Amino acid sequence: MTNRRPIRAASTTGARGRGHATLAPAHLGEAAAAATVAVVVGGLALVITGIGMLALSLTLGSRYVSDPPPSLGSMILVQSIGAVVLTLFGVGLAAGGVAVLGDVPRSRLITGVLSGVAGVASAAGTILVATARPGSPVIAIALAIMTLVFGAAAILLLRRAR
Repeated sequence: MTNRRPIRAASTTGARGRGHATLAPAHLGEAAAAATVAVVVGGLALVITGIGMLALSLTLGSRYVSDPPPSLGSMILVQSIGAVVLTLFGVGLAAGGVAVLGDVPRSRLITGVLSGVAGVASAAGTILVATARPGSPVIAIALAIMTLVFGAAAILLLRRAR
């Protein structure tokens, strides 16, 4: 047993814990953490899309049973390269988002730039799909939503931390 009395805090703020009451990492804040999670999810969606495109491009020749077009090899090559680029871009977005959540130095800048590039690319895709005949309004709306998500994430990740 000890005879010493416990030392009391001088105020109630000193008695409370110093943590924050959210699930967001302290170095990001609420909005930037939500944007980072959206970038990770969008990156994973791009990876899945790229893998699907690669599978479709590699099986393109089997769709022509008797008389394939003379440019079949170049069609497969272009679609395969696009699929690999899309997959690598998605991996970069997903890994960058995880790095931002883990507070890796300079990851916020790199992921913000990648997110901005994704926003510009999806805006261009939105315009191309919306002006094509026959257009697909579902794909155009999905691309417009991704433009907003990646654009907002780029703004939130590239602004200075408070």
